[in-house]
Amino acid sequence: MELSSFAQGIALIDAVVRRERSGRSGLSASQLADATGIERSRVSRLTQELLDMRLLEKAADGKLRVGPAYFSLGAARHDAWLRAARVELRRLASAERASVRVLAADGPRAVLLRFESGPGAPDSAVRPGMVTPIWSTGGGRALLWQRDRAEVLELLAGSLFVGVGGPRAARSAEEVADRLDADRLAGVVEAVEEFEYGVVEISSPIVVDGEVIAAVTAACHTADDRARARLRRAVPELAQLLAGVAAGG
Repeated sequence: MELSSFAQGIALIDAVVRRERSGRSGLSASQLADATGIERSRVSRLTQELLDMRLLEKAADGKLRVGPAYFSLGAARHDAWLRAARVELRRLASAERASVRVLAADGPRAVLLRFESGPGAPDSAVRPGMVTPIWSTGGGRALLWQRDRAEVLELLAGSLFVGVGGPRAARSAEEVADRLDADRLAGVVEAVEEFEYGVVEISSPIVVDGEVIAAVTAACHTADDRARARLRRAVPELAQLLAGVAAGG
């Protein structure tokens, strides 16, 4: 891309990212032109280049979303600990028949950075970059670990606690804060059927220099008491391991 095309390409990607973060359906090429003010024929050409570069991808309904190359570029900023996470997530997922994930916070949302699923793990439709409300999963709640009650209530003040979550999901910011208090006393998040029926998430924050940079979460079947017990030990240990790698890198 030439310089002017590059700047416009960045504008197109930014518009797609902002749309995806909002939780609304993706934009078509014509809608993207309207959102950015870039001439439609130019958007069509640039979009095709971005698709070829895998910075964008097109869903079956023609809507655009960010592609795998976008997340690869983003991951390069934390290459050491995310590379370590890949190996360790795969090991834990295989050993415990779990779906193990790393999440990062984006305001009131949780963004999936990486995941691995073992044989027999809960069958969840996930993909890198998937965005969920930060309150709706155990991993999301682990991202709030260092925030006090007032900060949690302020962050979630505009959240709508409807349409998302499992049968035991929180239904208010106050309830999220109450559960977080209990999590801290237990030393780990254990979210039972809060996002999906029949699934429990064991989650722990990755803390570096007093700041939560991400969270590790492992989902297994609620009835698998042995896996739950092992994950209550293994997930915090993995979070500490990745924190050490991140601090050293």
